[in-house]
Amino acid sequence: MLSQVILMVATATILPILLVYFLSSTADRLISAELARDARAIAAGNPPGPEELGEAPDDTTFLHGGTGRSGRRFVVYDASGTIVRRGGDAMPIPLSGVPRGPVPIFLRHGRYDVLSLPLARAGTAPQWIVMVQDRTVPEEIVDDVVTSFLSRFVWIVPASLLASLLVGLFVVRQVTDKFRRTAAQVDAISTHRIDVRLPPDDLPTEAAPLASAINRVLDRLQAGYRYQGEFVGNVAHELRTPLALISLRTEALDPSPERDLILRAVERANHVVRQLMELAAIDRHYPEIESIDACVLVRDIVGLMAPLVFRADHVIAFVEPASGAPFVQGVPGLLQIALTNLIDNAVRHTPAGCAITVRVEPDGGIVVEDDGPGLAVDTDQGDSRRYRREGTNRSDSAGLGLSIVERIVTVCGGLIEIGNRPLGGARFAIRLLVTPEAKN
Repeated sequence: MLSQVILMVATATILPILLVYFLSSTADRLISAELARDARAIAAGNPPGPEELGEAPDDTTFLHGGTGRSGRRFVVYDASGTIVRRGGDAMPIPLSGVPRGPVPIFLRHGRYDVLSLPLARAGTAPQWIVMVQDRTVPEEIVDDVVTSFLSRFVWIVPASLLASLLVGLFVVRQVTDKFRRTAAQVDAISTHRIDVRLPPDDLPTEAAPLASAINRVLDRLQAGYRYQGEFVGNVAHELRTPLALISLRTEALDPSPERDLILRAVERANHVVRQLMELAAIDRHYPEIESIDACVLVRDIVGLMAPLVFRADHVIAFVEPASGAPFVQGVPGLLQIALTNLIDNAVRHTPAGCAITVRVEPDGGIVVEDDGPGLAVDTDQGDSRRYRREGTNRSDSAGLGLSIVERIVTVCGGLIEIGNRPLGGARFAIRLLVTPEAKN
Protein backbone atom coordinates (compact mmCIF):
# COMPACT_ATOMS: atom_id res chain seq x y z
CA MET A 1 0.00 0.00 0.00
CA LEU A 2 2.81 2.40 0.85
CA SER A 3 4.51 1.78 -2.48
CA GLN A 4 1.22 2.30 -4.32
CA VAL A 5 0.61 5.58 -2.48
CA ILE A 6 4.13 6.74 -3.32
CA LEU A 7 3.58 5.79 -6.96
CA MET A 8 0.25 7.65 -7.13
CA VAL A 9 1.73 10.78 -5.50
CA ALA A 10 4.73 10.66 -7.83
CA THR A 11 2.46 10.21 -10.86
CA ALA A 12 0.15 13.04 -9.77
CA THR A 13 3.19 15.29 -9.34
CA ILE A 14 5.24 14.33 -12.36
CA LEU A 15 2.44 14.16 -14.93
CA PRO A 16 1.37 17.83 -14.53
CA ILE A 17 5.00 18.91 -14.68
CA LEU A 18 5.52 16.90 -17.85
CA LEU A 19 2.25 18.26 -19.23
CA VAL A 20 3.32 21.86 -18.69
CA TYR A 21 6.79 21.17 -20.06
CA PHE A 22 5.62 19.45 -23.23
CA LEU A 23 2.86 21.97 -23.83
CA SER A 24 5.22 24.92 -23.36
CA SER A 25 7.98 23.38 -25.47
CA THR A 26 5.48 22.47 -28.18
CA ALA A 27 4.12 26.02 -28.27
CA ASP A 28 7.63 27.48 -28.34
CA ARG A 29 8.61 25.21 -31.20
CA LEU A 30 5.53 25.98 -33.28
CA ILE A 31 5.62 29.72 -32.69
CA SER A 32 9.34 29.81 -33.45
CA ALA A 33 8.72 27.93 -36.69
CA GLU A 34 5.86 30.27 -37.66
CA LEU A 35 7.90 33.37 -36.94
CA ALA A 36 10.93 31.98 -38.78
CA ARG A 37 8.81 31.17 -41.84
CA ASP A 38 7.37 34.68 -41.98
CA ALA A 39 10.79 36.25 -41.39
CA ARG A 40 12.37 34.23 -44.20
CA ALA A 41 9.55 35.24 -46.52
CA ILE A 42 10.31 38.88 -45.78
CA ALA A 43 14.04 38.28 -46.17
CA ALA A 44 13.40 36.62 -49.54
CA GLY A 45 11.78 39.81 -50.84
CA ASN A 46 8.16 38.74 -50.46
CA PRO A 47 6.94 41.20 -47.86
CA PRO A 48 3.23 41.20 -47.14
CA GLY A 49 1.16 43.98 -48.59
CA PRO A 50 -0.33 46.78 -46.52
CA GLU A 51 -3.75 45.15 -46.63
CA GLU A 52 -2.19 42.01 -45.05
CA LEU A 53 -0.43 43.86 -42.24
CA GLY A 54 -2.78 46.71 -41.69
CA GLU A 55 -5.03 46.72 -38.68
CA ALA A 56 -8.29 44.91 -39.31
CA PRO A 57 -11.55 46.03 -37.73
CA ASP A 58 -11.19 43.30 -35.07
CA ASP A 59 -7.59 44.37 -34.43
CA THR A 60 -6.21 41.38 -36.31
CA THR A 61 -3.18 41.63 -38.55
CA PHE A 62 -2.53 39.35 -41.47
CA LEU A 63 0.49 37.88 -43.15
CA HIS A 64 0.84 35.60 -46.14
CA GLY A 65 -2.11 35.50 -48.37
CA GLY A 66 -4.82 36.35 -45.89
CA THR A 67 -4.05 33.79 -43.17
CA GLY A 68 -5.02 35.32 -39.83
CA ARG A 69 -2.08 36.04 -37.51
CA SER A 70 -3.53 37.75 -34.43
CA GLY A 71 -1.06 39.68 -32.32
CA ARG A 72 1.86 39.33 -34.74
CA ARG A 73 4.11 42.17 -35.96
CA PHE A 74 7.63 42.69 -37.33
CA VAL A 75 10.29 45.30 -37.97
CA VAL A 76 13.43 45.38 -40.09
CA TYR A 77 16.22 47.49 -38.66
CA ASP A 78 19.91 48.04 -39.25
CA ALA A 79 22.96 48.05 -37.01
CA SER A 80 22.31 51.63 -35.90
CA GLY A 81 18.83 50.71 -34.69
CA THR A 82 17.06 52.54 -37.52
CA ILE A 83 13.80 50.85 -38.51
CA VAL A 84 13.80 50.16 -42.22
CA ARG A 85 10.40 48.52 -42.43
CA ARG A 86 7.63 47.51 -40.11
CA GLY A 87 4.44 45.50 -40.27
CA GLY A 88 1.45 45.42 -37.95
CA ASP A 89 1.19 47.41 -34.76
CA ALA A 90 4.06 49.13 -33.02
CA MET A 91 6.67 46.99 -31.35
CA PRO A 92 5.62 46.27 -27.74
CA ILE A 93 9.24 45.78 -26.62
CA PRO A 94 12.33 47.97 -27.12
CA LEU A 95 14.65 46.84 -29.88
CA SER A 96 17.61 47.40 -27.57
CA GLY A 97 16.44 44.42 -25.55
CA VAL A 98 16.49 42.09 -28.56
CA PRO A 99 19.82 40.29 -29.10
CA ARG A 100 21.40 40.40 -32.54
CA GLY A 101 23.64 37.66 -33.82
CA PRO A 102 24.71 35.75 -36.93
CA VAL A 103 22.11 33.04 -36.34
CA PRO A 104 18.36 33.12 -35.59
CA ILE A 105 17.58 33.71 -31.90
CA PHE A 106 14.26 32.79 -30.29
CA LEU A 107 13.38 34.08 -26.80
CA ARG A 108 10.51 34.93 -24.50
CA HIS A 109 9.97 38.53 -23.39
CA GLY A 110 7.10 38.59 -20.94
CA ARG A 111 3.98 37.55 -22.81
CA TYR A 112 5.68 37.93 -26.21
CA ASP A 113 7.56 35.40 -28.31
CA VAL A 114 10.43 37.11 -30.15
CA LEU A 115 12.52 35.90 -33.09
CA SER A 116 15.61 37.78 -34.27
CA LEU A 117 16.75 36.72 -37.77
CA PRO A 118 19.80 38.23 -39.52
CA LEU A 119 19.45 39.41 -43.14
CA ALA A 120 22.55 38.54 -45.15
CA ARG A 121 22.50 40.48 -48.46
CA ALA A 122 25.60 41.16 -50.52
CA GLY A 123 26.59 44.81 -50.80
CA THR A 124 24.19 46.03 -48.10
CA ALA A 125 24.65 46.91 -44.45
CA PRO A 126 23.70 44.23 -41.92
CA GLN A 127 20.04 44.16 -41.04
CA TRP A 128 17.83 42.10 -38.75
CA ILE A 129 14.22 41.12 -38.82
CA VAL A 130 12.45 40.97 -35.45
CA MET A 131 9.18 39.02 -35.40
CA VAL A 132 6.93 39.32 -32.34
CA GLN A 133 3.91 37.18 -31.40
CA ASP A 134 1.56 38.06 -28.55
CA ARG A 135 0.93 34.76 -26.69
CA THR A 136 -2.18 36.14 -24.99
CA VAL A 137 -3.93 35.88 -28.35
CA PRO A 138 -3.75 32.06 -28.67
CA GLU A 139 -6.42 31.33 -31.22
CA GLU A 140 -3.85 31.61 -33.97
CA ILE A 141 -1.73 28.64 -32.83
CA VAL A 142 -3.93 26.64 -30.49
CA ASP A 143 -4.97 24.02 -33.07
CA ASP A 144 -1.42 23.36 -34.19
CA VAL A 145 -0.17 23.29 -30.60
CA VAL A 146 -2.82 20.82 -29.47
CA THR A 147 -2.23 18.52 -32.44
CA SER A 148 1.54 18.53 -32.04
CA PHE A 149 1.34 18.30 -28.25
CA LEU A 150 -0.87 15.23 -28.29
CA SER A 151 1.48 13.42 -30.63
CA ARG A 152 4.36 14.08 -28.19
CA PHE A 153 2.54 13.54 -24.92
CA VAL A 154 0.19 10.65 -25.67
CA TRP A 155 2.84 7.97 -24.94
CA ILE A 156 3.29 9.18 -21.35
CA VAL A 157 -0.17 8.00 -20.24
CA PRO A 158 0.23 4.33 -21.26
CA ALA A 159 3.83 4.44 -20.04
CA SER A 160 2.63 5.64 -16.63
CA LEU A 161 -0.05 2.93 -16.51
CA LEU A 162 2.51 0.30 -17.50
CA ALA A 163 4.93 1.54 -14.85
CA SER A 164 2.14 1.39 -12.26
CA LEU A 165 1.34 -2.19 -13.32
CA LEU A 166 5.00 -3.25 -13.18
CA VAL A 167 5.48 -1.68 -9.75
CA GLY A 168 2.31 -3.39 -8.54
CA LEU A 169 3.51 -6.76 -9.85
CA PHE A 170 6.92 -6.22 -8.28
CA VAL A 171 5.36 -5.39 -4.91
CA VAL A 172 3.04 -8.41 -5.09
CA ARG A 173 6.00 -10.63 -6.00
CA GLN A 174 8.00 -9.34 -3.04
CA VAL A 175 5.08 -9.94 -0.68
CA THR A 176 4.37 -13.44 -1.98
CA ASP A 177 8.08 -14.30 -1.76
CA LYS A 178 8.01 -13.33 1.92
CA PHE A 179 4.97 -15.53 2.49
CA ARG A 180 6.63 -18.42 0.65
CA ARG A 181 9.75 -18.13 2.79
CA THR A 182 7.61 -18.01 5.92
CA ALA A 183 5.63 -21.05 4.75
CA ALA A 184 8.90 -22.96 4.34
CA GLN A 185 9.83 -22.03 7.90
CA VAL A 186 6.42 -23.20 9.13
CA ASP A 187 6.96 -26.53 7.35
CA ALA A 188 10.16 -26.96 9.38
CA ILE A 189 8.20 -26.84 12.65
CA SER A 190 7.64 -30.27 14.17
CA THR A 191 7.85 -32.01 17.50
CA HIS A 192 11.59 -32.32 16.83
CA ARG A 193 12.08 -28.68 15.75
CA ILE A 194 9.81 -26.75 18.07
CA ASP A 195 12.40 -23.95 18.41
CA VAL A 196 11.64 -22.51 14.96
CA ARG A 197 10.08 -19.04 15.12
CA LEU A 198 8.58 -16.86 12.40
CA PRO A 199 10.39 -13.53 11.84
CA PRO A 200 7.68 -10.82 12.01
CA ASP A 201 10.08 -8.23 10.55
CA ASP A 202 10.36 -10.22 7.31
CA LEU A 203 6.58 -10.19 6.75
CA PRO A 204 4.31 -7.38 5.55
CA THR A 205 3.06 -5.15 8.34
CA GLU A 206 -0.44 -6.58 8.09
CA ALA A 207 0.83 -10.16 8.65
CA ALA A 208 3.25 -9.36 11.48
CA PRO A 209 0.60 -9.70 14.27
CA LEU A 210 -0.31 -13.17 12.97
CA ALA A 211 3.36 -14.24 13.02
CA SER A 212 3.76 -12.88 16.56
CA ALA A 213 0.65 -14.78 17.69
CA ILE A 214 1.96 -18.03 16.14
CA ASN A 215 5.31 -17.49 17.89
CA ARG A 216 3.55 -17.08 21.24
CA VAL A 217 1.65 -20.32 20.61
CA LEU A 218 4.95 -22.07 19.82
CA ASP A 219 6.47 -20.67 23.01
CA ARG A 220 3.63 -22.14 25.03
CA LEU A 221 3.87 -25.42 23.15
CA GLN A 222 7.62 -25.62 23.72
CA ALA A 223 7.13 -24.87 27.40
CA GLY A 224 4.57 -27.70 27.53
CA TYR A 225 7.02 -30.12 25.90
CA ARG A 226 9.72 -29.16 28.35
CA TYR A 227 7.34 -29.59 31.26
CA GLN A 228 6.32 -33.00 29.92
CA GLY A 229 9.97 -34.01 29.55
CA GLU A 230 10.76 -32.90 33.08
CA PHE A 231 7.72 -34.78 34.37
CA VAL A 232 8.74 -37.97 32.56
CA GLY A 233 12.28 -37.61 33.86
CA ASN A 234 11.10 -37.09 37.42
CA VAL A 235 8.78 -40.11 37.25
CA ALA A 236 11.53 -42.29 35.81
CA HIS A 237 13.94 -41.09 38.50
CA GLU A 238 11.43 -41.93 41.22
CA LEU A 239 10.99 -45.44 39.80
CA ARG A 240 14.68 -46.24 39.96
CA THR A 241 14.77 -46.48 43.74
CA PRO A 242 11.93 -49.00 44.22
CA LEU A 243 13.23 -51.04 41.28
CA ALA A 244 16.68 -51.12 42.87
CA LEU A 245 15.16 -52.29 46.18
CA ILE A 246 13.18 -55.01 44.40
CA SER A 247 16.32 -56.15 42.61
CA LEU A 248 18.32 -56.29 45.89
CA ARG A 249 15.61 -58.20 47.75
CA THR A 250 15.19 -60.63 44.87
CA GLU A 251 18.92 -61.32 44.64
CA ALA A 252 18.87 -62.23 48.33
CA LEU A 253 16.41 -65.07 47.68
CA ASP A 254 17.49 -68.61 47.05
CA PRO A 255 18.19 -69.39 43.41
CA SER A 256 15.10 -70.56 41.57
CA PRO A 257 13.39 -70.13 38.19
CA GLU A 258 10.95 -67.64 39.75
CA ARG A 259 13.85 -65.57 41.13
CA ASP A 260 15.52 -65.42 37.70
CA LEU A 261 12.23 -64.46 36.06
CA ILE A 262 11.74 -61.59 38.54
CA LEU A 263 15.30 -60.36 38.03
CA ARG A 264 14.84 -60.33 34.24
CA ALA A 265 11.57 -58.41 34.63
CA VAL A 266 13.24 -55.89 36.94
CA GLU A 267 16.13 -55.47 34.53
CA ARG A 268 13.67 -54.90 31.69
CA ALA A 269 11.84 -52.30 33.80
CA ASN A 270 15.15 -50.61 34.58
CA HIS A 271 15.94 -50.52 30.88
CA VAL A 272 12.60 -48.82 30.11
CA VAL A 273 13.18 -46.33 32.94
CA ARG A 274 16.60 -45.44 31.54
CA GLN A 275 15.08 -44.88 28.12
CA LEU A 276 12.37 -42.65 29.58
CA MET A 277 15.06 -40.60 31.27
CA GLU A 278 16.89 -40.36 27.96
CA LEU A 279 13.72 -39.08 26.30
CA ALA A 280 13.49 -36.42 28.99
CA ALA A 281 17.15 -35.54 28.35
CA ILE A 282 16.35 -34.79 24.72
CA ASP A 283 14.12 -31.89 25.75
CA ARG A 284 16.70 -30.65 28.24
CA HIS A 285 19.56 -30.57 25.72
CA TYR A 286 17.69 -29.44 22.62
CA PRO A 287 18.50 -27.28 20.67
CA GLU A 288 22.14 -26.72 21.72
CA ILE A 289 23.62 -27.88 18.41
CA GLU A 290 27.38 -27.48 18.03
CA SER A 291 30.31 -28.71 15.97
CA ILE A 292 31.48 -32.18 16.98
CA ASP A 293 34.55 -34.29 16.25
CA ALA A 294 32.82 -37.53 15.32
CA CYS A 295 35.95 -39.68 15.75
CA VAL A 296 36.61 -38.45 19.28
CA LEU A 297 32.96 -38.82 20.28
CA VAL A 298 32.60 -42.38 18.94
CA ARG A 299 35.99 -43.49 20.33
CA ASP A 300 34.98 -42.36 23.83
CA ILE A 301 31.58 -44.08 23.67
CA VAL A 302 33.12 -47.35 22.46
CA GLY A 303 35.64 -47.19 25.30
CA LEU A 304 32.84 -46.69 27.85
CA MET A 305 30.67 -49.48 26.43
CA ALA A 306 33.49 -52.01 25.90
CA PRO A 307 33.30 -53.56 29.43
CA LEU A 308 29.53 -54.13 29.05
CA VAL A 309 30.06 -55.67 25.61
CA PHE A 310 32.83 -58.00 26.81
CA ARG A 311 30.81 -59.01 29.86
CA ALA A 312 28.03 -60.20 27.52
CA ASP A 313 30.57 -62.35 25.60
CA HIS A 314 30.54 -60.02 22.57
CA VAL A 315 33.33 -58.34 20.65
CA ILE A 316 33.38 -54.65 19.75
CA ALA A 317 35.70 -52.75 17.39
CA PHE A 318 36.12 -49.09 16.48
CA VAL A 319 37.19 -48.10 12.95
CA GLU A 320 38.01 -44.58 11.78
CA PRO A 321 39.14 -43.33 8.35
CA ALA A 322 42.87 -43.03 7.82
CA SER A 323 42.57 -39.49 6.45
CA GLY A 324 40.26 -38.30 9.20
CA ALA A 325 36.63 -37.22 9.04
CA PRO A 326 35.01 -33.78 8.92
CA PHE A 327 33.37 -32.21 11.95
CA VAL A 328 29.60 -32.68 12.12
CA GLN A 329 26.74 -30.79 13.73
CA GLY A 330 24.84 -32.22 16.68
CA VAL A 331 24.27 -32.24 20.43
CA PRO A 332 27.11 -34.21 22.09
CA GLY A 333 25.01 -35.38 25.05
CA LEU A 334 22.20 -36.64 22.85
CA LEU A 335 24.53 -38.35 20.38
CA GLN A 336 26.16 -40.18 23.29
CA ILE A 337 22.70 -41.45 24.27
CA ALA A 338 21.98 -42.50 20.68
CA LEU A 339 25.25 -44.42 20.26
CA THR A 340 24.88 -46.02 23.68
CA ASN A 341 21.39 -47.20 22.72
CA LEU A 342 22.58 -48.66 19.42
CA ILE A 343 25.46 -50.56 21.03
CA ASP A 344 23.28 -51.69 23.95
CA ASN A 345 20.61 -52.79 21.47
CA ALA A 346 23.19 -54.90 19.60
CA VAL A 347 24.39 -56.46 22.85
CA ARG A 348 20.88 -57.31 24.07
CA HIS A 349 19.52 -58.74 20.84
CA THR A 350 22.38 -60.77 19.37
CA PRO A 351 23.65 -64.18 20.46
CA ALA A 352 26.83 -64.48 22.51
CA GLY A 353 29.99 -64.32 20.46
CA CYS A 354 28.66 -61.79 17.92
CA ALA A 355 30.91 -58.94 16.77
CA ILE A 356 29.87 -55.29 16.92
CA THR A 357 31.62 -52.74 14.70
CA VAL A 358 31.34 -48.98 15.19
CA ARG A 359 32.79 -47.06 12.27
CA VAL A 360 33.22 -43.38 11.37
CA GLU A 361 33.09 -42.92 7.61
CA PRO A 362 35.08 -40.33 5.60
CA ASP A 363 31.98 -38.16 5.20
CA GLY A 364 31.40 -37.99 8.97
CA GLY A 365 28.71 -40.67 9.08
CA ILE A 366 28.56 -42.99 12.09
CA VAL A 367 27.74 -46.66 11.42
CA VAL A 368 26.95 -49.37 13.99
CA GLU A 369 26.86 -52.96 12.65
CA ASP A 370 26.61 -56.43 14.08
CA ASP A 371 26.65 -59.94 12.65
CA GLY A 372 23.50 -61.08 14.50
CA PRO A 373 20.13 -62.15 13.10
CA GLY A 374 19.26 -58.74 11.68
CA LEU A 375 16.05 -56.73 11.86
CA ALA A 376 12.42 -57.37 11.00
CA VAL A 377 9.95 -54.56 10.31
CA ASP A 378 6.38 -54.62 11.67
CA THR A 379 3.94 -52.97 9.26
CA ASP A 380 0.75 -53.44 11.25
CA GLN A 381 1.00 -49.95 12.74
CA GLY A 382 -0.32 -48.00 9.73
CA ASP A 383 2.26 -45.69 8.23
CA SER A 384 4.70 -46.05 11.15
CA ARG A 385 7.46 -48.65 11.18
CA ARG A 386 8.41 -50.64 14.28
CA TYR A 387 11.67 -52.60 14.26
CA ARG A 388 12.44 -55.79 16.14
CA ARG A 389 15.16 -58.43 15.97
CA GLU A 390 14.57 -61.51 13.89
CA GLY A 391 13.30 -64.41 15.98
CA THR A 392 12.13 -62.19 18.88
CA ASN A 393 8.79 -60.78 19.90
CA ARG A 394 7.97 -57.16 20.69
CA SER A 395 7.99 -57.50 24.44
CA ASP A 396 11.25 -55.61 24.97
CA SER A 397 9.94 -52.02 25.02
CA ALA A 398 8.56 -52.38 21.49
CA GLY A 399 11.51 -50.71 19.78
CA LEU A 400 11.57 -47.74 22.17
CA GLY A 401 15.36 -47.56 21.99
CA LEU A 402 15.37 -47.14 18.20
CA SER A 403 12.61 -44.54 18.47
CA ILE A 404 14.81 -42.58 20.88
CA VAL A 405 17.74 -42.80 18.44
CA GLU A 406 15.58 -41.61 15.54
CA ARG A 407 14.31 -38.67 17.56
CA ILE A 408 17.82 -37.69 18.67
CA VAL A 409 19.16 -37.79 15.11
CA THR A 410 16.23 -35.70 13.90
CA VAL A 411 16.81 -33.14 16.66
CA CYS A 412 20.46 -32.91 15.57
CA GLY A 413 19.34 -32.14 12.02
CA GLY A 414 20.41 -35.46 10.52
CA LEU A 415 18.83 -38.72 9.47
CA ILE A 416 19.27 -42.39 10.30
CA GLU A 417 19.42 -45.32 7.93
CA ILE A 418 18.13 -48.59 9.43
CA GLY A 419 18.52 -51.89 7.65
CA ASN A 420 20.40 -55.17 7.38
CA ARG A 421 23.86 -55.97 6.12
CA PRO A 422 24.09 -57.95 2.85
CA LEU A 423 25.81 -60.82 4.68
CA GLY A 424 23.45 -60.72 7.65
CA GLY A 425 23.16 -58.61 10.76
CA ALA A 426 21.73 -55.20 11.54
CA ARG A 427 23.17 -51.94 10.26
CA PHE A 428 22.47 -48.41 11.58
CA ALA A 429 23.98 -45.34 9.88
CA ILE A 430 23.68 -41.86 11.38
CA ARG A 431 24.09 -39.06 8.82
CA LEU A 432 24.75 -35.60 10.26
CA LEU A 433 25.35 -32.22 8.63
CA VAL A 434 29.01 -31.47 8.00
CA THR A 435 30.44 -28.23 9.40
CA PRO A 436 33.00 -26.25 7.35
CA GLU A 437 35.94 -27.07 9.60
CA ALA A 438 39.23 -28.81 8.97
CA LYS A 439 39.44 -32.57 9.13
CA ASN A 440 40.86 -34.32 12.17
